Amino acid sequence: MLAVPVPFSRGFNFSKWFESHTFQDIVFDKFTEQDFVDVKSLGADVIRVPIAFHNFTLGKNDHTLESGLLKYLDTAVDWAEKHELYIIIDNHSFHPVEPTDENIDKILIPVWEQIAEHFKSRSKYVIYEVLNEPHGISDEHWGEIQGKTIEAIRKVDTNHIIIVGGTNFNSIEKMTKVPSYTDGNLIYTFHFYDPHLFTHQGATWNKPSLAPLSGLPFPFDKNKLPKPHETFIGTWIEDSLNSYEEDSKLTKLTSTLDRAANFSKERNVPVFCGEFGVFMKQSPPEDRVTWYKFICEELKKRDIPWTCWDYFGGFGIFKTEKRGDFPSDLNIDVVNALGFKEP
Repeated sequence: MLAVPVPFSRGFNFSKWFESHTFQDIVFDKFTEQDFVDVKSLGADVIRVPIAFHNFTLGKNDHTLESGLLKYLDTAVDWAEKHELYIIIDNHSFHPVEPTDENIDKILIPVWEQIAEHFKSRSKYVIYEVLNEPHGISDEHWGEIQGKTIEAIRKVDTNHIIIVGGTNFNSIEKMTKVPSYTDGNLIYTFHFYDPHLFTHQGATWNKPSLAPLSGLPFPFDKNKLPKPHETFIGTWIEDSLNSYEEDSKLTKLTSTLDRAANFSKERNVPVFCGEFGVFMKQSPPEDRVTWYKFICEELKKRDIPWTCWDYFGGFGIFKTEKRGDFPSDLNIDVVNALGFKEP
């Protein structure tokens, strides 16, 4: 039996809510209490809230958080507690291309000291996540920074669960490199978007851009492969297309997930998949459903809880990237593939 069993099973990321560049740009009514009610009706028991905390401090050398931000978050936590949903306060202060700052502890620790002080008396439903997808920083250095952050939180708050993860964008491989911290109230996280070309076809935030990639099938089907775009020649995308037959094999995907399950058993620690999903813009709809169904079944076999990316947006469960009406605009095929209850 795990030292600290994960208290939740499955849910959503409420993305783009608190991920703006400045506090003034936050649109708080992007989500409402009704969204908490709706996801609960689907069978979700957890919401991960990505928050760009480091953007919401008072100045370059003043790491004090905007008071208005904490008021917003209090309301979100109120809704979660009222509807008995776990809420992960995820420090989503990261850039998908720029590497994690070697001196990120200078802001990470004081920010977490404030968060912990503010939420320390809240219910068990509140969970902290140290930092989303660190990358471009060594395992050793990140392990030290993360350890110091845990210690800083525990000086203020000894009760709430803390989620920790490894480098390389919270990969499974790097999760296994995270130090064996002495704190007994941790959950270890990983993200899963394999094979990356399939799940991110059409994405513009990669370098080079995957915008020209469309219709890549899952699993591999040589008769349905799109022609390589000229901008892919000589890049990692061309290499990935050449290895896609191997990378998309179901046995390879399950082997990767086995590493997460084995890590959990060997360390006797809980693991959690904080993000997974398929960008809807240019992926074949039927293949997208196939991927979700397969991955969710494999996570369930390994007793690994998860929050999919995202609720509405490019990876969401609605028919388009815009939310639309609940439940009439839900993509029921995706909802069923994820194992949620059909409204």
